[in-house]
Amino acid sequence: MGNFKKYLLNKDPLKLVAMIVAMVLLSSNPSAAQDFSGVTSFLEAIVEAVTGPIGVAISALAVMAIGFAFMTGRMDWTFAVSIIIGIAIVFGGASFVQGITAH
Repeated sequence: MGNFKKYLLNKDPLKLVAMIVAMVLLSSNPSAAQDFSGVTSFLEAIVEAVTGPIGVAISALAVMAIGFAFMTGRMDWTFAVSIIIGIAIVFGGASFVQGITAH
């Protein structure tokens, strides 16, 4: 231990501090560098809200609006088809992505 103390005392203090800082920075745990659990839970909450009861209610209102437009003779078929395809994409998107990922 005495030899190590003599070695450290003979070195330039700036180089010693630089060496200690480099060792601390290089020895950090990579998994602690980035934690996205808050972002992940936020995005999962959005998907749950859109595909949950709120999404079902909005989709039902859209289909009712299409039915009302059809009943009054003012329905645009391209708009109606785009609404139906949009509903299918919203509710099928989460299961599609889950099917192609490794989970």
